[in-house]
Amino acid sequence: MSVIADLERELSRRIADYISGSQESLAEALSVVARPSAFPRLIYAITRDEDRFSGVVHRSVVHPNGFVKIVLLSTVDYRLRLHVWRENGTAPMEFQESIHNHRWDFASTILAGAYRHQEYQLSETGEPFLEYRYQPAEDRRSYTLVPVGNRTLRCVFDARLAQGTGYSMTSVVLHRVVPDLAHPTVSLVLEGPHQPTRVKVFAKYDLGLKTSTSFATLAASSLKDHLDAVVALPVFSGGPA
Repeated sequence: MSVIADLERELSRRIADYISGSQESLAEALSVVARPSAFPRLIYAITRDEDRFSGVVHRSVVHPNGFVKIVLLSTVDYRLRLHVWRENGTAPMEFQESIHNHRWDFASTILAGAYRHQEYQLSETGEPFLEYRYQPAEDRRSYTLVPVGNRTLRCVFDARLAQGTGYSMTSVVLHRVVPDLAHPTVSLVLEGPHQPTRVKVFAKYDLGLKTSTSFATLAASSLKDHLDAVVALPVFSGGPA
């Protein structure tokens, strides 16, 4: 459909600028998609294209860090993802996302809700954590966490980020999100090309994953429900924020 093709061309152009050294182009590319006039049209086009929708179903999973990851667009140089945190019966203080970095730089914007965003650095003083090396399967459908040893991390940034907040981050930054599970939160994330970065995961307790672990898949009906709920958000429907 022309809506998707137009957005893909615009994303590809701005990602090419980013690859050429324009760091701000990643955030600029995301802002194009996140516009209230553009994003609902993208979702509408995807849900009405059987092949496109099937591809999104295949790429989308329930992430072990506590959110639904919906990969809307995927190319060699970028992936556009929705992250959805919704009430799942878990009390807010019972959940702790693992601290981690990524294989790519990314830009993110919060479409609804809010979360605490924390950044960490390795340090001689701070909190004790167990380090793991993250090894994803080629198809991104499973992963392995290889134990590395004990590490000490220090929190260097801790803030509540509200709806409308946008930010960018490089692949080497260690961070985590602390969601408020009592309030639905949605973010849109654009990841850039892969970087030669080793992905590390830090947890307070032994994660107990010694072999390959598959991501929990998302049924087509569940994916449709999530997408419908997102485009019904006030930021897109014209209602009060």
